[in-house]
Amino acid sequence: MPTGTLGVRWTSDSGNDDVNIVANGINNGTWGYNNLQWYGGTYYHKFNDRWHISVEIYDEHQSNVPNQLNPAVINAAGTGFFQLGGTPFSPQYMPFNSPFLAQCANSIVLSCTAEVRAALTYVNYKISPLDNLSYRAEYFDDMQGQRTGTKTAYFETGIGWQHWFSPQIEIRPEVSFYKSLNGFAFNGNSNLGIAPNKNTAIIGAADIIVHF
Repeated sequence: MPTGTLGVRWTSDSGNDDVNIVANGINNGTWGYNNLQWYGGTYYHKFNDRWHISVEIYDEHQSNVPNQLNPAVINAAGTGFFQLGGTPFSPQYMPFNSPFLAQCANSIVLSCTAEVRAALTYVNYKISPLDNLSYRAEYFDDMQGQRTGTKTAYFETGIGWQHWFSPQIEIRPEVSFYKSLNGFAFNGNSNLGIAPNKNTAIIGAADIIVHF
């Protein structure tokens, strides 16, 4: 399907301020594998050669997402059209890692629009020409639970280190604290039918990036 992206950018004469407003991946928005309709904006500000801040807000959605709360879509007896193979992402075709269904506000409807609203900021400090520290704070509201599997808002805060071994090789370890504000969202496994039983998590991660 033809899909469009449109962005508008403004940069100050000093180069210390930059604003971007973007609509990304725009088409009819029908539920699919990450067929997200993304609308957002970013703002970057450089205080000096060591301190930099960035702020991002965005809204993303998919339409016509099957309603997990409607028995005609999904139920314990497995007679809903999702279990019976009525979608490209039903268990017969994609038993693992299929896109989640929506937990719509009305249990009568067969589908609804699933939406996420988020805001986050990074505060960056340059320790040396090859090292940066980043502090991140994020609010993420999964309004129908379609992105994470749990209908809740989240708060996350974390710190990361970026180190360049050379102009081509970069490593980025980080550790973050996550909290789901409206229900349990962690320590579960949807593929095994294990429900989450925690609303907090501490997650450490790292990656190596090769630039070419």
